[in-house]
Amino acid sequence: MKRRHFTVMIGGFLLLPLRGIAEAFCNPSLVQLFHKGRQLVQARGGNGKSPAFGSYFIQWYGHSSFLIHSGSQTKVVADPNFNVTPGIQADAVTVSNDHFTHNNTGAVTGNPMILRGITFKQTWQPIRTTVKDITIVNIPSQRSAGWGAIANSIFVYEMGSLCIAHLGNIGHLLTDEQVKVLQRVDIMMMPIDAMTNLGFQDIIKVVDQVKPPIVIPMHYDMARQAELFAAFAREHYPIKLLSQSQLTLNRSMLPKATEIYVLAHPRHSSD
Repeated sequence: MKRRHFTVMIGGFLLLPLRGIAEAFCNPSLVQLFHKGRQLVQARGGNGKSPAFGSYFIQWYGHSSFLIHSGSQTKVVADPNFNVTPGIQADAVTVSNDHFTHNNTGAVTGNPMILRGITFKQTWQPIRTTVKDITIVNIPSQRSAGWGAIANSIFVYEMGSLCIAHLGNIGHLLTDEQVKVLQRVDIMMMPIDAMTNLGFQDIIKVVDQVKPPIVIPMHYDMARQAELFAAFAREHYPIKLLSQSQLTLNRSMLPKATEIYVLAHPRHSSD
């Protein structure tokens, strides 16, 4: 599909008359479109309440696999990887694309809700739902050239006053519509392998488009890949090298301007 057609589809998803849309979103413009201006909970600077320290966290399991853990212990696993995701228990699993390094849902126990952003036919599958206290939505995007029209789904998770975005295998700069949806993101997981996704320069351009307080590199399997990206990215943004693969979340820990947090690879972490 040509880029013009892809842009039309991106614009079209904003007008989908979905029923049962969740009652909290990280993005007010999306809420207004679906609810005709109805004021709902917003993430950044929203209700003024901060999560309890130590309650909210994300855990990286390598590649693009994360555990998102809310204050009430709701657990969502994003993009379970066949090689690195342990047999963890969760309430839901999100799958950004149907590649075997992202869709090993069988590795997650506890009878989780499976939320696939892309169908087996490589078409976008809209998600608008709430899993306990985590609201989950997705928007369509493309992978690298050769993967067809859509083939990737960006997931956005809202819990409390925090908004997290997982970009999956994004292979393009964001459209204006996507930027609007992601404008209140606090933590953004970004693929940085520069092999099957964007190169380093375009990765920085995507970060520039969103400007989230925290960017977490993902979609790499060797520490050397993160080192190469950090060496390039520190010319644009501050880099923090963390000694653990887990990050505790609350509003007070968010930097005022964008910083890149490189989590320790779980194969080399002391966790």
